[in-house]
Amino acid sequence: MTVALACLALACGRNSQGQKAGRRDPELDRKVEEMLPRIAEFAHLPAGRVPAARRADAATLEAYLLERIASEYPDDMLENVALAYQTFGLLPDSVDLRALLVDLLLEQAVGYYDPARDVLFVRDEAPAAMVDALLAHELVHALQDQQTDLDSLVHSVTGNDARAAIQAAMEGQAMAAMLAYQYATMTGTTLSAEQLPDIGPEMAGALTDAAAYPQLAQAPAIVREPLLFAYLGGLRFVQRLWRSQPSNPAPFGEWLPESTEQLIHTERLLGERDRPVALGIGEPGEGWQLVYGRDLGELEIRIYFEEHLQDPRAAARAAAGWDGDAYALLARDDELALVWYTAWDSAADADEFSDAYGRAFSARFGAGGAAGELAGQGRQARLDRLEVSGIPIVRVVETGVGAELASPPVVGVTAAGGG
Repeated sequence: MTVALACLALACGRNSQGQKAGRRDPELDRKVEEMLPRIAEFAHLPAGRVPAARRADAATLEAYLLERIASEYPDDMLENVALAYQTFGLLPDSVDLRALLVDLLLEQAVGYYDPARDVLFVRDEAPAAMVDALLAHELVHALQDQQTDLDSLVHSVTGNDARAAIQAAMEGQAMAAMLAYQYATMTGTTLSAEQLPDIGPEMAGALTDAAAYPQLAQAPAIVREPLLFAYLGGLRFVQRLWRSQPSNPAPFGEWLPESTEQLIHTERLLGERDRPVALGIGEPGEGWQLVYGRDLGELEIRIYFEEHLQDPRAAARAAAGWDGDAYALLARDDELALVWYTAWDSAADADEFSDAYGRAFSARFGAGGAAGELAGQGRQARLDRLEVSGIPIVRVVETGVGAELASPPVVGVTAAGGG
């Protein structure tokens, strides 16, 4: 699961029953009322009601984040997410994921919009220079919420990749309007967001500056990169959407992305649509028990290969033909197995993934193999090529050396994609 995304879009959070009401600030109220019409213009959204604005201290923000995390990850779900990423080799065993998320978000968040209460909170410690940018960004979330229930929208899908795509679209619209507002304020010249140049690479460098944001800069790539993608990949998508559609539609409804693939390759949504295939994994057998299951999506598969191949171009190629995926962590006694099904646009894409996976396995475990049978230090894997409903599928089964999973759970196509 995209752990950073599950908590980054505070505008998309569920109600926090325990948080304080915050304090009124007349100057903040004035700013919000004054800015709202311009922000609505830059976001291409109707200027609706003015949300309440409140000041909040760091303790209030931390309590909100803790409640958000507990709501998003009930019971032991976050521990299972961490176990999944550890199994993929993306998260060190020593990392306390819950503590990392809190530290990371406290470093990043200087305010948030709570849709359940229609209140915009600004942290007391927020530098004055950042308040206008914060208000511009969060006011877009308030306007989005007036057009479509943000909480229901984000939670309308259960897939990891689909939810990441929705959150990126929401953040992208907020980023686009914020940047257009800042440009107009600094230059006195009004340009719509789609007229602004693509500045993603420059912003990525600023956001990962170790001196300014040490927690983000040091976070594992599987936490850091989806967080950056939500803002910068989402911004790129929204700018391209508005450039291609003169009516400047909102990135929801007809234009709501279904996958990170559609944001990475925007032509797969803005042109001929490439809808992802939904895969469902059956029940385990032979005494194995399901621990956790989800999907990665193109973005996280690319991160997986970047991490293990140390070759961004090869990683992008290996992930680019993604058409859907699903994985399951299975346990039997002290053994842990990974069953991972990936669907591909073509047989050639499936071949490229299989080759990249073999090289990643060798990089991780120090050995390899042939004919789909891989063995390394403490781990073994088997790759099988399948075809389900005419779709090329690669099945990966990873286990400890000597463990047997002779009959992996089967996969089914629960929803077909296509152009």
